[in-house]
Amino acid sequence: MPLAKIELKKKEFTFCDGQSVYLNEPTLGQIQNAQKNAKGDEIEQAKILLIDMSLGELTKEFLNACPQSEFIRLMEVINSFMGIEIKN
Repeated sequence: MPLAKIELKKKEFTFCDGQSVYLNEPTLGQIQNAQKNAKGDEIEQAKILLIDMSLGELTKEFLNACPQSEFIRLMEVINSFMGIEIKN
């Protein structure tokens, strides 16, 4: 009998303007996809992961328009799930 998918942890992220989005813990497949498609660009990798983690609610256009301070806070959520060290 096949195993059931594991329930992913999720966190609610609230932007400075009050909008909010749920971010699911990234899966191994999402991490590999982000690494493959980002071609070494850490910011692009984070954007791809965030789009996947939000189940498409976040978009590249939205993330590209985000203030740097909000993007850093989003990266901290990725870090809390994965233990990635954030470089300034």
